[in-house]
Amino acid sequence: MTDILCQFLHRDNMDFSEHYGNFSENYVTESYGEFDLYYDPLNETSLSEQGHRSIWVLSIVLCSIACVLGIPGNAFVIWIAGVKMKRTVNTIWFVNLAAADLLCCVSIPFSIADIILNSHWPYGEAMCKILPSMVVLNMFASVFTLVLISLDRFALVILPVWAQNHRSITLAWLLCGLVWVLGLLLSLPSMIYREIVVHDDMNITLCIYNHLQDKTEGNQSAIKAIHVTRLILGFLIPLLVIAVCYLLIGRRVSSGRFKSQRAFQIILVVVTTFFVCWLPYHVIGLVIEYGKEASQVMARALDPLAISLAYVNSCLNPVLYVFMGQDFKERVRVSLRKIFEKVFSEDVTLRSSVYSKGQSQLSRATNSSEAQV
Repeated sequence: MTDILCQFLHRDNMDFSEHYGNFSENYVTESYGEFDLYYDPLNETSLSEQGHRSIWVLSIVLCSIACVLGIPGNAFVIWIAGVKMKRTVNTIWFVNLAAADLLCCVSIPFSIADIILNSHWPYGEAMCKILPSMVVLNMFASVFTLVLISLDRFALVILPVWAQNHRSITLAWLLCGLVWVLGLLLSLPSMIYREIVVHDDMNITLCIYNHLQDKTEGNQSAIKAIHVTRLILGFLIPLLVIAVCYLLIGRRVSSGRFKSQRAFQIILVVVTTFFVCWLPYHVIGLVIEYGKEASQVMARALDPLAISLAYVNSCLNPVLYVFMGQDFKERVRVSLRKIFEKVFSEDVTLRSSVYSKGQSQLSRATNSSEAQV
């Protein structure tokens, strides 16, 4: 199967280069996989032909895996946590995260077709604006949800009494709504600046950022600002907030007043997986905008692979929930529904946090009374 795919990509690339070999001198095309990552399928100077074909094949394989696992996996999470389980703050977080991932997975087949077609865009201008924006929306919605989950864990451990009194399902829904509003606002630049460029003489249609045609200083600065904004708001600040939350949680847990909960381990792995999968996206974006020419060429060649890795993140969470939900022997005996219910449960964590806080307060009160006597 891989050999057939390689032969197809090789043939397609040969035909494409034969007809449009000079096109790359005037334009740098972008892979739909979006973001601001630019991919030049016509430029053979950065990697060997075999290298390009290997990247294409690996990208398509990763995208296919993400699609096959991600769509049913995230739909199952939404069904279990959103329909079958009792509504809690935890289930709302995980439903919101699964919804963002499912949205991304639905767009993957279009990205696969875009890679196979050498970035030719057959879906029209409306889809050129909508589909790439869906991927950006997924990034922001996912990372902001992970920040909410981390802050929620922080409140449960560090401020259990406050969490008991103020943590509510209504507040969770409102915060999730805010996440989507912010994600949509931050995705608008992708929708505004993207357009299709049709070249009838070369029989190719591209979905690109319009600064690749309009090279005015203002337009170039706007695209650079988009890169920096996404890096700061979609990666660095969330990473800092999450790291601080879990650092403080770790200190409290290590103090002996709390027992380590499997739920915390699962969230930590989910968070780590997100940042590992999205790191290449942000790095390549910076290299393309601010790197030297040779580095830019290499970054564009690696673009499909970085996009595919970001897609893979959208299918991993359901898998992590299953394999980290409980021990293997139990997993064999228990249904998937029970596994997810245990992962999303918050009762044990909340009770243990409040109990530990209460025990600490009771101990201090007892010591004070004894001192007065």
